[in-house]
Order: sequence, then C-alpha cells, then structure tokens
Amino acid sequence: MNSTGIAVRIIVPLLLLISSAAYGAPAQENDLTRLLQDGETDIRKWNISGASGKADTAIGLAETDEEKHDAYYLKAVTEYYRGNYGAAREYAEKALKAVRSGEKGEGDGFMEFIQNSVLKKPAFNEVKSEHFTIRYANPKDYIIAEYGKDVLEKSRFEIGLDLEEYPGDPVIVEIYPDLESFTAASTLPPENVEKTGVVGICKFNRIMILSPRLLPKGYSWSDTLAHEYTHYLIFLKSENTVPVWLHEGIAKFEESRWREEKRNVLSPFYETILAQALEKDELVPIEKMHPSLALLDSAREAQLAFAQAGTSVGFLVDRWGNEGLVGLLDAMKERDDYKAALADVTGLDFDAFYGSWKKYLAGKNLTEKIPGVKVKGIRISNTEGQKGDGSEDLVDIDNGKARGHTRLGDLLSTRGRLRGASYEYEKALGFDPGSPLISTRLASALHGSGETDRALGILDPLIEFYPENVDIHLVLGRIYIGQGNVRKAEESYLAAVSINPFDPEVHTALAAIYEKEGRTEEAEKERKVLDILTQKDEKHE
Repeated sequence: MNSTGIAVRIIVPLLLLISSAAYGAPAQENDLTRLLQDGETDIRKWNISGASGKADTAIGLAETDEEKHDAYYLKAVTEYYRGNYGAAREYAEKALKAVRSGEKGEGDGFMEFIQNSVLKKPAFNEVKSEHFTIRYANPKDYIIAEYGKDVLEKSRFEIGLDLEEYPGDPVIVEIYPDLESFTAASTLPPENVEKTGVVGICKFNRIMILSPRLLPKGYSWSDTLAHEYTHYLIFLKSENTVPVWLHEGIAKFEESRWREEKRNVLSPFYETILAQALEKDELVPIEKMHPSLALLDSAREAQLAFAQAGTSVGFLVDRWGNEGLVGLLDAMKERDDYKAALADVTGLDFDAFYGSWKKYLAGKNLTEKIPGVKVKGIRISNTEGQKGDGSEDLVDIDNGKARGHTRLGDLLSTRGRLRGASYEYEKALGFDPGSPLISTRLASALHGSGETDRALGILDPLIEFYPENVDIHLVLGRIYIGQGNVRKAEESYLAAVSINPFDPEVHTALAAIYEKEGRTEEAEKERKVLDILTQKDEKHE
C-alpha cells in the first residue's frame, strides 16, 4: 500500500526578535520595539490579522534605517502569511536594502527565502467558496479546486464542531502543479516527499498540497485537504503550542469527518502495522516524530507514527470524551506544555497516559488484518494522471513470477481474451496472494467475461483493506452500472473522484447518471470536467 494521503505539519520557524537586541545592541523599550515584538508574537500564534495591523503602524512610526528594517521585515512576513506574494516580495526587498549598522541580520535569511519563494511560485488562478480561496496553476487542477470546495466547506462545519474553532478569515489552499514548486514552497526536501509519501502540508498560514495528477493513480486528496485543515484549526485554537505528535494525531483522527460521522483511525491497514509494531516492540518514539513525520526514515515508519498518534487521540476521546480533546487544546494554549496540559485534562502524567494507551490497544486484540502488507513511498509520474496501459503498475509487484503472469494477463486482456487473462491473473495470485493490483485485474477480467458474482466476491473484502485503490472503485462502478444499481455506482465513482479525478471514464459515467435522473446542474458540472480533460488531452497529442 502506498503511503499516500500523508499530510504533515512542520513547526513554523520562529522569527528572531524584531528589535535591535537581535543584532547585539541593547533594545530600547519604546512603543515601536514593543509593537514589533508583539507583532512577532502574533505571527507565532498565527494571529496574522493582528500582526498585519501592527506592521502597518510600525512602518508609520519607523524613523531610523534600523527601525525601518524591522518594520519592513514584519510587514514582509505578514504579507507572505496572508498569501499576498507581490507585497511580501516588495517589503522583503526593502528590508534587505535597509542599513543595519554595516552588517546583515540573521533574520534576513527569511527575507531571502520570501523573495526566492515568490519568484518560484506558479501562476495561480483562484476558485472561491464562502470560506476558502483555492489556488491552482495547471488547468486540470481546476477539477480539484471545484470538487475541493465541497470537501473543505464540509470539513469546516464538521471538524469545526469537533474542535470548536472556526477561522474568521478565508483560508488559502494552494494546489501545486509539480514537485519542484511544492518543495520550494513547503521547504520539504524532494527526496523526503517521495520516500515518506508526503503530499500535503499546513505551513505559513495556508494549506499546500501536491496535485494528484503527479501520481500514477492519484491519492486520497480529499482526506488530505481535511487533514491539513485540521492542522490549520489546531494552530489557531492552540496558538501554535501543540507538539508534532499530537498535531498529527488529531489531524489523522479528524481527516474523514467531512464524509463520515464516526472517527476511527484503526482501519485494517493501520491495525496491521500497529499489531506488527507492538509484537516486535518497534513503536516509533515520540521524540523521533519531531520536527516532522515527513523526515522519518521510511513510508512505513511515517504511517506507523500516524497510527500511533491517531489512536492515542482516539483513546483520549473514548476515555474523556470530545470535551477532553477540546479541553486539551485549551489547556495547551494556556500552558504551552503538552505534558502539563494532558495531566490537567486526564489526571495522568504522560508516562501513565502512554502506558494506558498501550493497554487500550492491547484490549482491542489487534491482528494483522492484511498479511504481507507493503508500505512504500510514492512515485512522481510525468503522465499527469493520464491512463496508461497498466504496465507502469507492474513495478509494484515484487515477485518476478507474479509479475510475469500479470504481464501476460494484461496482454490477453487487451486482445479481448478475458478468460485466458483471468487464468493468468489467478496464477499470478498464487505467487503474490495479497496483491490488490492483481486481484483487481482478475475481478475486472471476470466481470468482463460474465462472472460478475466472482468479481464482487474478490472486490468486497478488497475495498475494506484498500479504500485508496482507485481501480477497485472503478471496477465496482462498472459492475454496479451493469446491474442497474445506480446509487452504488455513483458512490463508487465519487470515491474514485476523491482519489484520481482525472479519469474521463468516471465523469462520463457520472454525467450519464445525473442526466438520466434529471440532475441537470450536476450533469453540467461533469460535462465541464470532461471538456477540461479533453482539451488537455488534445494539447498533449
């Protein structure tokens, strides 16, 4: 299973004290010094509106070059956090040009980052909903922006209820068209993105995700948006006092709330890797989760960290209710000490809480639901989500004989010899019995040759184990359409959209369903998506 859908939170680097004290000179306790320091505090707490007002006032008060430098610095940071990139670059340049007693300040490195980051920004377009501004650069990513509006607004309502927090200002969401621009904006090393499967981050007062076009089969971008939005709420509610492990635990716990009432981290996948880690005493130490899960050693370790953090929050809510979760965030804001805050809410010191969580897991009798589960990083593809002939998937089959039979099955399938293809896929499964890739191909061939019941028998358990596998949803959609089960077909195709919305088959099917049911507005939306996909495809031909 690819470790896609991972979303991470990186601690925003604290700004240096914006005063002459940062450069070795004694600070003057005047209104401007206090104003600048208060503005820096606002930035750290993600009170960007407050910092912006202070920056404007500081610029009006600044008289010396040193004071102007500090005021421009604060203004550049606030504009960058507000997503006003042109203004951020302008004020960063002013700060860098200001005289600092003949020497460059350490904080000017961030000014240089702002300048370089703005220069590398894609040319964004915008789609707006009531509470979100969604930016995209590649024309195809308009599809993500349009579908994403609904995901984000539902997340705002549902996760807002859980955490008792609603942002006052519109939240900026940016969809990056390529790995280079994503890593430049997020500051994540490219190798870590591919190694640990990082596809989203909440940083600099905004949400940033990598376009699912860049992965051969997409990824669960909808849950990733909800995950990152949860991070955003945590930053606001706690005033940036929550440690990484707890940040990630709450975000993992809440990421499916936009589509499900129940919050449950223990999917078969997470249960499997947790059971394995507990048996071998190989849990990821909490200390290792800092400063980011994106910097862990492997995709498996990152996913295990998510499982641990998510279930610890699940334990908190099961034992102390949702008010315990909200109370913990409130206590963190007051205390800025997660161990003290946890003790306030639970009455347990951290070691006792951690031990109780492990007993909580032991009481669930966790088992390896998916024997031989594979956890890999991601592959960045240059095909931009376009359908291939399936051969690019074969790299995910480790067993050589299984790969060979699958390749032969694919050749037979393309020639319409579906029974022969089924035979080869079944032989392949003999060498790699847990492969969802081979099982899905077998189910598709069986359905095509009229053995629909057998196909469903294969897919029904697979969907529980691999809900992020888009091919399973596609084959199920075809089966349900053939059976006349329109509701189940729509459900399957919408699940496919939440993973890879760039497949014309999905939107053609949804448009037909909506047209038949007289759902004109929804049908028109799907036709518009098809137009975008067709125009893009023609451009590549």
